[in-house]
Amino acid sequence: MRLSAWLCLVPLLGCQADMSQAQVPTFSLIPLQAGAVELQVQLADTVERRMRGLMAQAPVRHGMLLLYETPRPMTLWMKNTPTALDVAFISPDWKISKIQPMAANSEDLHGSPGDVIAALEMPLGWFAANGVKVGQTVRSCQALPISCPPES
Repeated sequence: MRLSAWLCLVPLLGCQADMSQAQVPTFSLIPLQAGAVELQVQLADTVERRMRGLMAQAPVRHGMLLLYETPRPMTLWMKNTPTALDVAFISPDWKISKIQPMAANSEDLHGSPGDVIAALEMPLGWFAANGVKVGQTVRSCQALPISCPPES
């Protein structure tokens, strides 16, 4: 009886493994400007994509913009993220309000300095190396028109 029960479960376990692989979100690349630097980043604009983030991506080929529909406080951690990162929290007016380093595979919490619309995660040291600082603007007029002021 035990053997027959296991034989019935084995195919289901295989399906479960396939389902978990199918649930890994995919990320589209969007053009982004941070300060004066133009780059391509992955867009995490759904709950599933934001939860997955840069987990298990090593090396990090493209940074990631974690985007919310409305401004809110944001808290990040680095569990299962094998690459140390810097995060820039982006205020509702699309200016960088804080840049903070985050250690790889850490469960330390990194909170925004208030309500933010997004966070930009890049490899550790990227912001300093590219001269991108607090107070500078982040934009993606093509992919995220809301990040660009209307022309007058």
